[in-house]
Amino acid sequence: MTSNLNALLAEQHVADLTRAAARYREIPSRPLWRSGPVVELRPARAEDEAATRRLAALDDAPALEGPILLAVVDGEPVAALALDDGRVVANPFARTAHAVSLLRLRADHVSHVSPRRRRWIRLPRARFA
Repeated sequence: MTSNLNALLAEQHVADLTRAAARYREIPSRPLWRSGPVVELRPARAEDEAATRRLAALDDAPALEGPILLAVVDGEPVAALALDDGRVVANPFARTAHAVSLLRLRADHVSHVSPRRRRWIRLPRARFA
């Protein structure tokens, strides 16, 4: 009788463990790590020329020239920054303040590509008598 009771308790315990493990295997409906829009900062390519001109037209500014950094939010170009003069054009109908600040930060990194040289200070040597 005791062995039958132990077998029954063991079966129930295994069933409880199986149900508990099934909860951990459930895949959430949306990824937990993604909480906002995807922002891409990249150099503008030849095929992005129309997008940068459209941004300039929306912003009522002259078109950017020279090397350009582009901010793309969820696949849509929203802001561009000229690396030569630092001018920015952005879509006035979208929230672009964060994208523009990221562009300025990235432009600062790109413009300081060469590491700064450490400047050595020459100190007088101590002379012992």
